Amino acid sequence: MGAGYHGGFGATTGSSRKGVITLDSSLVGDGHGKELAIAAKRVEKVPGFTDVAIHGSENAVTVFRKNPRGGDDIPILLDQRRLAKFLKHDKGYLGGKIRLLSCRTGNENGTFAQNLANKMGVVVRAPSDTLYIFPGGKMVIGPNAFTNTGRWIDYYPQKRKR
Repeated sequence: MGAGYHGGFGATTGSSRKGVITLDSSLVGDGHGKELAIAAKRVEKVPGFTDVAIHGSENAVTVFRKNPRGGDDIPILLDQRRLAKFLKHDKGYLGGKIRLLSCRTGNENGTFAQNLANKMGVVVRAPSDTLYIFPGGKMVIGPNAFTNTGRWIDYYPQKRKR
């Protein structure tokens, strides 16, 4: 199964506070996409899971497209269908379980991780709150980089009701 780092998805950007990376979509657009990619490569891998590093929220993820006219990059919201389509056609994803290194995509008030699990037919592991990554790869899930009150939640594919 495809285990390891997978991320980038175009010109994604993140936010850095004294070397700590947060994958919070409300903080994107300030030019730290390379820091996000570097930080995501440092996290400890989970056997059997492919890491997908992308900015997110409870119900969507965000990628950025370079603005052809210059200026700020253009944010593009993706639902689970569009992300699933992208992953299925991406050479970096070899199938199997997915760990979303993506803020709040596993929040129980949202639907993103469950919908992605349903669409992909695989287990999706996602954080319940904002995800912070330290330079050494340590991750904190919570309201700030120093309060680890969140958790990883596994979402299993569910069959459609007819």
